[in-house]
Amino acid sequence: MTDESAVVATKRRPGILSFVIGIAGGILGLLPWLVGGGQLPLQNLWATTTRPEDMPFALLPLSQYYATLLFSLVLLGGVFSGLAVHFLARGRGLAAWPGALGVLLVHLIAVVQSFGVLAEGLGIADGGDARAWLYFAGMLAGSIAAMLMAQLGFVMTSRRSVGVVSLGVALAAVPFASWVARWVVAFTGEVSPPEFLSTLVYWLPAVIVGAALVWGGVRPLWRIIVWAVALLALWVVPALFTAIQYGLGMRVLKGDVVEMAKASMEVFPLVLQEIWLPTVVALVIGVVGTVVRMLVGRGATRDADDA
Repeated sequence: MTDESAVVATKRRPGILSFVIGIAGGILGLLPWLVGGGQLPLQNLWATTTRPEDMPFALLPLSQYYATLLFSLVLLGGVFSGLAVHFLARGRGLAAWPGALGVLLVHLIAVVQSFGVLAEGLGIADGGDARAWLYFAGMLAGSIAAMLMAQLGFVMTSRRSVGVVSLGVALAAVPFASWVARWVVAFTGEVSPPEFLSTLVYWLPAVIVGAALVWGGVRPLWRIIVWAVALLALWVVPALFTAIQYGLGMRVLKGDVVEMAKASMEVFPLVLQEIWLPTVVALVIGVVGTVVRMLVGRGATRDADDA
């Protein structure tokens, strides 16, 4: 093998590794749904009467009642892959873009399979009614948006800058809590998580955001912006998730998009008033952890100087 061939082979291996990481991360994101059986949720507009246990298999939980879960499963595929690339890239010449393609491939397969099943069940091929088409288009638009956010999550968490990566982790904290909750549901078969898990999910994002802030630190000074964005997201995103799910889950509105949006907007400020405490906890964890980290770092420096 010539020197030029050796260089090409060396470059090819990290590219393949990154691509495999992307595929693995995308599958990991969907895994709690698949382990739970991957059975398509019962649909209000299904063309034929079908029992919940007879619904077909789908790689994605396509339902307005599962909108935030769908977003979390897809988003975290990008975040998991990006983190793996970030930690493995050092000294390996690991390119990030093949990993992004791997994530995208998994999500494209999941979308094609799931929406093929949904279209058949809704009778889209036979024309379908206006509500079925609107529902199908809305779910597809939401899934595409989730795929784009997964790519953004991959880009942020695969970067070399710890500040950017820590921000990506912090922004994914709330979806990660939904992902964890789905694992429990997958094994227990319960429709709603038990009380202790609800408490865990409520506080888990605060711990993750606090740890991410400690990891990112405050130097250089621009990372204070990371702190502000991460803490604001921890406060706003859970309220946004709750409001969106509230609007989409109101059956009495019968698919009236305008009324659903209005219901979500009415609930959003009310939820914001109730869920501020985890943000305070995350700030305390971040401040205390950063101070301890700085003190430990100074102590290690002094010991090295004395030696």
